[in-house]
Amino acid sequence: MWCSRAGCRAGCRWLSGWVSLVVGLGVAGCRAGCRFVRVGVAGRGGTGAWWEFHAGDGVSLAWVLPDTIKLTAGKHGRHSNTIAVTQGGSFELTCLAATTAASEQTHLALTWERRDTNGASPVLTVTYHGHLQPGEEYLARYSSGDVRVMYMGDYKYVLTVGAVQPSDAGVYSCVAASWVQASGRWEKIQEKSLTVAHVNVRPVGLTVKVPVSEVQVGEGLPLNLSCLVSQESAGPVLTRVRWSFNAGSSQETRELLGVQDPDPDAQDVGAHQLVVPQVWDNGTFSCRATLWALLSNGSWYPAVEAASDPITVLVVPSVPAVVVSLNASVLPLFSEEPTELLCHVSGLDGGRLSVSWYHTPPALSGSARIRLLASLDQDWTLHVGEGYEERLERGELIVSRKDPQTFALRIQWTTEADRGDYHCVSTAWKRRPEGSWVPSVEVASNPINIFLKGEEPALAVNAQLMKLALAPGGTFEMICSVSAKNIRSPQYSVTVEKPASLSPGPAQVILLSRDGQIQRQPDGNTMLEMIKEGVYRFRLYQAQLQDAGDYRCSVTAWTQGGDGFWRDAARQESDPLTLEFQSSGPVFNVTAYTDSTSVYLGDRAEFWCIITVDGPAVDPEDVVFEVSWFAQQPGGPAVSLVTVDRMAQVRHSRRNGTSEVALERISDMEFRLRIYNCEERDARGHYCAVTPWLRSGEGGWNQQAAVTSNLVPISIRMDLLSAFKYPLLIGAAVSLLAGCLACLIGYCSVRLCCKTPPKQDTRREHRRLMSMEMD
Repeated sequence: MWCSRAGCRAGCRWLSGWVSLVVGLGVAGCRAGCRFVRVGVAGRGGTGAWWEFHAGDGVSLAWVLPDTIKLTAGKHGRHSNTIAVTQGGSFELTCLAATTAASEQTHLALTWERRDTNGASPVLTVTYHGHLQPGEEYLARYSSGDVRVMYMGDYKYVLTVGAVQPSDAGVYSCVAASWVQASGRWEKIQEKSLTVAHVNVRPVGLTVKVPVSEVQVGEGLPLNLSCLVSQESAGPVLTRVRWSFNAGSSQETRELLGVQDPDPDAQDVGAHQLVVPQVWDNGTFSCRATLWALLSNGSWYPAVEAASDPITVLVVPSVPAVVVSLNASVLPLFSEEPTELLCHVSGLDGGRLSVSWYHTPPALSGSARIRLLASLDQDWTLHVGEGYEERLERGELIVSRKDPQTFALRIQWTTEADRGDYHCVSTAWKRRPEGSWVPSVEVASNPINIFLKGEEPALAVNAQLMKLALAPGGTFEMICSVSAKNIRSPQYSVTVEKPASLSPGPAQVILLSRDGQIQRQPDGNTMLEMIKEGVYRFRLYQAQLQDAGDYRCSVTAWTQGGDGFWRDAARQESDPLTLEFQSSGPVFNVTAYTDSTSVYLGDRAEFWCIITVDGPAVDPEDVVFEVSWFAQQPGGPAVSLVTVDRMAQVRHSRRNGTSEVALERISDMEFRLRIYNCEERDARGHYCAVTPWLRSGEGGWNQQAAVTSNLVPISIRMDLLSAFKYPLLIGAAVSLLAGCLACLIGYCSVRLCCKTPPKQDTRREHRRLMSMEMD
């Protein structure tokens, strides 16, 4: 700044050059230096930049720089700068930007802007350092390469926008700015804007049509629909087609084929087919197409979506011609015989069947209503009618399927309650599109009547005498024969009865059950066995006077019912056969008994043989007895134990055991057998045989027929305490002795064999340091 008396001449340096200002000021105004106050930039479209500074107190100066930025827009259309681009395509905008500033420190920055109803937003900027800076809304697209700027030379900048989206529509401007560096920082001194083009984005053209609006199809038959899709796009696109169905009874629309996006099709125009294997419901089908456009990074995005007009599908119900016939493969003639009915279904191809069985009892039974026995569903599920659960669980009622068209009902044991009419009802099932099955048609068969013959079951029983006991002690034998009529697979239980004089009914002597079990009196000497089917033999051994009387066979025929239980079908008795003894003198009876039928091992068992006399009285001096005791195993021979003859001489039989027997006479008519120290081999049946001797008038002795008593069995029990007492004591003593002996042997071995020699005391020389005082 130069000052004179006439005024002040101020000069301020701007960067590398000088800007001179000549202002007439007073002398006092020259005392202040030249300093900038504010630098400003003219508005967009202005002619230059301006600033202010003070040259002394109260003096302000302003300056406007000339316009040094040159902006020119390239031609983008024939008549105007309006560009129309299809969605997914691309467009280019050209802008020529240059600066005429002479200073080398003036840098140019170029920004592309897009303006719409929401305001202006930067697209891409070439900074004054030459770097590219995308706008906030275009960061991702700049990274993917959809938005870029290229310098073509001669101050020409080209903005390229690819994969155009609807949001790219608007007015694009080119904004240039001059930047200078002052005081270590950059200042924008000039900015200029120019509208380049108006961009309109057309959506991708997509048309979806269907050739028909209504289709009729048979129920369960396949359906074929087509959809015509045409598209118009500037860039690469893919078309994906989806079909949807809306049932007439529901407002819900569901997609078909189970996927949302089928495989894409790259053709511009194509026919897309929908094949429905089976159609069951009325409704509407619609075709929806989605156009996917390709981004520069290789990913796809849905650009546009369109739907066709709905196609109305009318399903015509189809009723299969199902024929049901019912036949009886097994018919019963009598009760407890099996029944089998076959229900055959024809006229159905490719479907499923179910069958229900019904029974109508006769009107005379009082329950003529139709009752459901059981039904076999299309998925093999068995449903049982009310009241038939137990019969089916027991296997009496069987419902099965012989083949795909034949169903069977079998009653294992037909009863009177099963009489009546039977018919089957078959149901044809059709498959729904979601996989479920629904009934289509139901057809009933003609009934079949099941009746049983009315003949009653009968038994014929005959008794035949085979051996007669003429005297007491003899054997009585008879044969019982039985035959059945109108009884299915009978099994018999045979009872031999004897009328009792004091009781109103007959007394049971022995019973042979249908499963071969024998039931007799505890002291009975009877046997009943089956010789062959329907023939049984009864024997009474050692018959006594009290056994005399009438004997007969009572036979019961058993048959197995449908519930698996046995019931008596018929019962019959034979004519009686009489057991009587032929004797004019006294008759001797012998009875054996014991107080205890179970004794401990090693204890004493006692048996009594009691003799009684029927008929004329006999003087005890005129009768003597020879008594013998026998032991007999079941099914084995009798073994003699001891005998006392009429001269009172006792003879013992040879025995292998340790027990001892003794026979003594208690009175004239009583004899007692004692077995001492009983052992296991004594667990047998015991009986006595008595031979009476009568004195004749001449003084001689006459031997009478031997009389045998009943069999008295005993069992031998083991006393555990007595059995294990001595073995335990002996074992404990032996164990104690063995332990003491082992301890003694061990002690001696340690003292004698394992003695170690005494250790010698090896003295070591211990050297110690002696203190200095001792030295």
